[in-house]
Amino acid sequence: MGKQRWVLACLCFVTLGVLPWIALAQQPPAPPSAAEAKAEAMEEIQLTRVAIQAERQAIVTQAMDLTPEEMETFWPLYREYRLEAVKIGDRIVALILRYAASYDDLTDATADKLLTDLVKIEQARANLKAKYLPKFKKVLPAKKVVRFYQVENKLDVAILNEMAENIPLAR
Repeated sequence: MGKQRWVLACLCFVTLGVLPWIALAQQPPAPPSAAEAKAEAMEEIQLTRVAIQAERQAIVTQAMDLTPEEMETFWPLYREYRLEAVKIGDRIVALILRYAASYDDLTDATADKLLTDLVKIEQARANLKAKYLPKFKKVLPAKKVVRFYQVENKLDVAILNEMAENIPLAR
């Protein structure tokens, strides 16, 4: 008798718990508001950036072949460098969002501003690499610094290529 009650209670729970969800599943979902869509896009961008940063560090770790002594001086400097690089990445994300927001009605004035900002971002990226070059040379032999910059450039190009494939040309 106790077993029958347990089965009946479970059946009621499942029926009462699932029926409302079945009814909701049959109704088409409401389209997200513009604010919700933007929030979702920003969350996706942030998650992607975190994943890229983790993967980037793993690739650098594997490629650099550092001695324990080099690791002690390289990694703190690398983290400092990447913190500044992330700020430049923030500017890129903001630029892409502005481009997306104005894509359908892009004016020459807006296009000019976006292009000017893009060049400034590229200059900031080059300036960052130039700023850190002597710092990396102080903690690593020149051949390893070359390797590091090669890895960084390859990763940057891969990311830029991915963005170029997904961002439509201006109309």
